[in-house]
Amino acid sequence: MKLLKFLSFIFLFYACAPSRYVKPLEKNQKAASFTFGGPLIKFSGAPIPIPFSTLGYAQGINENLTLYGNLHTTSALFGNSQLDLGTTFNLFKKENAFGITASPALQLAYSVRNKTGFRLWPSLDLNGYLHIKEKPSYLYAGLNSWFEFSSTRAHEEPQQRHLIPNVHIGFTRVRTKWQHQFELKYLGIGIPNLPGVVDYVGASHKGSFGIYYSVTRKF
Repeated sequence: MKLLKFLSFIFLFYACAPSRYVKPLEKNQKAASFTFGGPLIKFSGAPIPIPFSTLGYAQGINENLTLYGNLHTTSALFGNSQLDLGTTFNLFKKENAFGITASPALQLAYSVRNKTGFRLWPSLDLNGYLHIKEKPSYLYAGLNSWFEFSSTRAHEEPQQRHLIPNVHIGFTRVRTKWQHQFELKYLGIGIPNLPGVVDYVGASHKGSFGIYYSVTRKF
């Protein structure tokens, strides 16, 4: 029971996916995706990622705009409905060279099992990408921020942080129908991770590193 409560809590309150569609899809292109990974914790002395997973769908509205939605499947296993809905659009691009994109989104969570706890967090990703010799694959780096509007945390404690910043770097290997994404995040920059319900792997007891993998099938 304690394990289920712990898992239900962390699934609701941590960023648990890599950047969504760093580059927009082509016009009318559709895509299905699966992601896996999460913050690193120490388990039996070894660092392992919390096994978050999501299933998603996206569609390119035009070559500069993509809409997407994702179901957080691991969270659902523990009685929580968690979704993220958003869009990616180009801010600047030089074809087959580099570009800058923005991805505003809404993160929604609700405890179906307890019929309580609806939460909503706006978030924003800003990414810069650079095509490498093996075009159309690319390297990318960026900043992600979650915005917390609630005045209280768990156990009715006062909410002292209303901006939760994260940074990330990654690589996306692109093929005609498939693409594979690998990402390293640093979550909760400057936020103490002690005391905590788990032993996060961070820097100077602040934040947590995270690793993620995503596979996407385009149609």
